[in-house]
Amino acid sequence: MTTPDLTSAVIPELATTEAEELRKRKQKIILFLFLAAAILLLLLLLWIRSGPSTGLPGIGAPANLPRYSFSIYGVARPLGVAVSPSGDRVYVSESNGPRLVHVFDREGKQVGTLQPPKATGAGHVPVYLAVDPLTSDVYVSDRIARTVYVYDAEGVYKKEFKPSSAELGRDWQPLGLAFDPQGNLYVTDVSGPSNRVLSFGRDDKRLRVYGADGQFSFPNGIAVDRWGNVYVADSNSGRVVVFDKAGKLVTMVYGGSATQRFGLPRGEAIDSSNRLYVVDTTDQSVQVLGLQDEGVAPPKNIGSFSGDFAYPNGIAADNRRVYVTDRENNRVQVWNR
Repeated sequence: MTTPDLTSAVIPELATTEAEELRKRKQKIILFLFLAAAILLLLLLLWIRSGPSTGLPGIGAPANLPRYSFSIYGVARPLGVAVSPSGDRVYVSESNGPRLVHVFDREGKQVGTLQPPKATGAGHVPVYLAVDPLTSDVYVSDRIARTVYVYDAEGVYKKEFKPSSAELGRDWQPLGLAFDPQGNLYVTDVSGPSNRVLSFGRDDKRLRVYGADGQFSFPNGIAVDRWGNVYVADSNSGRVVVFDKAGKLVTMVYGGSATQRFGLPRGEAIDSSNRLYVVDTTDQSVQVLGLQDEGVAPPKNIGSFSGDFAYPNGIAADNRRVYVTDRENNRVQVWNR
């Protein structure tokens, strides 16, 4: 009997099966490549929205917080910042390089510098700044020189603000500066044996001393609200200490909320909407607190914002903007309110 030849029947079936498998394999590869491309595109869009970590900050702040606008460069490790009442001048102190105070216009263009005369010596490190609301004079604290230098609105050096030993009661190391609406000056003093806050009237006479012995631990920034309440960034204690206008301790704030506590609070500012901004240097952010009931109730947490800060330190606010010194990035970030 002749054996049937099955080759002609089997080979076409094998060929058909292999072709089907190859087609399915190609479909899987195409699907995989499509999904991979879609994931990469999604990641790219997220990266663009948030901003690269080494570039300009993202725009991720909630709607009720300031939004990043631009940065001012040209300052070596900036510490303090202040803005004129009209908003047309921004003053920034630097802790490296020539150690000057740089003056910028509202667009971020440098228009001048502030520097004390040579007669005051060479050992200067400007730290915090404040602008007198009545005269627009600029006050610059210099802890190393143990004094406060004063310039007029045009940047011309005027004098040293250095109260007598009778007013101070001892030597001092001025650091944080702030004015109240009446033009009284407030200064944090980090000299020993006990840190304190001093206030002075328009005649440079001491009005009040804030803080009991041992209460403060390296107080930095300071701000005064429209009702005369005083907010002190008690830096090494990780809190903000609040006094009323009579100098009575009102409350101590350890952060915007139970979960968002201060690490190392430094600069402070209060805007026209009664919001207190506190720079948290080690948290690389700015916490925002709403002031309530003429400052009697503890400030209410609003939130925080960060724009790729690297150890921010100082802050200032006007009717339009918030300025933050971004120390290790050698810039001042400008945020629109």
